[in-house]
Amino acid sequence: MGYYTWNTFALMLLVLCCVETTISSGSPSRGHVPPPMVRIDAGTRSRYGVRGRHGSNANRQMRTRSLRKEELLKRSEVIKNILLNYDNRISPHFDPDVPTKVKVHMYVNSFDSIRESSMDFSMNFIITQKWNDPRLKFSTGTDENLELDTKFMDRIWVPDLYFANEKEANFHNITVPNRMMHLHSDGTVRYRVRLTMTATCPMKLEKFPLDIQTCSIFIKSFVYTPDNVVFEWDDGSAVTHNRQMELSQFTIYNITFGDCHRDYEENNFTCISTSFHLQRKYAYYMLHAYLPSTLIVVISWLSFWLPTESTAARISLSSLTILTMITQRQSNSGDLPPVSYIKAIDIWTVACLLFVFAAFVEYTLVCFFSRQDCHVLTISLTGAKESIFATSSNQSPKDTDIGITNVQEGASDNPYTLDNDNVTLDVTVPNPIAKQRAKRVDVISRVVFPTLFAIFLIPYWSIYLR
Repeated sequence: MGYYTWNTFALMLLVLCCVETTISSGSPSRGHVPPPMVRIDAGTRSRYGVRGRHGSNANRQMRTRSLRKEELLKRSEVIKNILLNYDNRISPHFDPDVPTKVKVHMYVNSFDSIRESSMDFSMNFIITQKWNDPRLKFSTGTDENLELDTKFMDRIWVPDLYFANEKEANFHNITVPNRMMHLHSDGTVRYRVRLTMTATCPMKLEKFPLDIQTCSIFIKSFVYTPDNVVFEWDDGSAVTHNRQMELSQFTIYNITFGDCHRDYEENNFTCISTSFHLQRKYAYYMLHAYLPSTLIVVISWLSFWLPTESTAARISLSSLTILTMITQRQSNSGDLPPVSYIKAIDIWTVACLLFVFAAFVEYTLVCFFSRQDCHVLTISLTGAKESIFATSSNQSPKDTDIGITNVQEGASDNPYTLDNDNVTLDVTVPNPIAKQRAKRVDVISRVVFPTLFAIFLIPYWSIYLR
């Protein structure tokens, strides 16, 4: 019995220990350190069928990465296979009956400058060419395009496009070469490049600064004839520009494009062109050319209100206005090329100069009329110089009281002669009728000059603003 009793007691003690352990694990006491957790990775979960809260996301990401890696490898293999037997020295359709049609599109980023002195303009633009090359067809199971790196671009045939009226051009390489090439599964190639170019722009300056200029760009093939390569503008809006672009002197009011096939030497090369129609902003010239010259003309008219006797003031005013007008004319034509025809600004400045010069001529006539038919009087002073006898050719002597100072004997510059106590003076007295006639010329000029200037303004602005 003792043996079974001890076994029973030991079994009960073991059961009590297990119960206590279970209770303590369910509600941990303070200071109790839980056992470390074991992390099971996604591979272990998938291997043993264990699924966690993030197991599906991890599997999805792994599958996506795997597909991307396979896609990149497939694209790399496609590019290698395409270029394996590809020769970029031969055009896609080297057949006179099937020329390669190249669609061209141009996007203008900015007009940097338009210079009349050198007759050229600079612009920054992106030109896109699109053509079909049957040798570049591929199949990847999707309709996605292949984007080629710069190294692969150099191994693909591109059209021999050049700008016929280009003076200077630069590619952009900051921060990478600004070139892009996309390959479509049907063999279509889209090639895009960014350029800054200075091109010639023959300008007609007859209406300067109220003119409208047309600057064109001519795109041609340098080597291939139309039997091999034909340039065409892309369907729709072939030439577009940045709507936020602002030009300092011009406004783009229209853009046209078309063909410009011409014979050059013995061959006829394909050619397309685009023209930018630019209208000059003449507000600057209104403030710096037309308004100052108008004020100079008006200032020259102020001499009509000055007295006839103010010779120094009127001559100084007329001389200054003439010199100022000449300087104004030289500054207005300083940035323009020396052309052989007359410009609108030339007509304006010459007309203003003539009006100023006419005001100077008017004062010359006034002086002439005011001194016409003047009387020469001989004044004699005898004795104590208290009685004076004045005689002239057409009137009898009469007594006149005058004051004379600083009479010196032998002074040759004085308009008198001294004989002992007798003094004889020759005095010129203007004719009152002639003076009124000269004043009438000034009064008439105050009306005639502004009227003639207004008559000049009406046809000038109606012709050049039309």
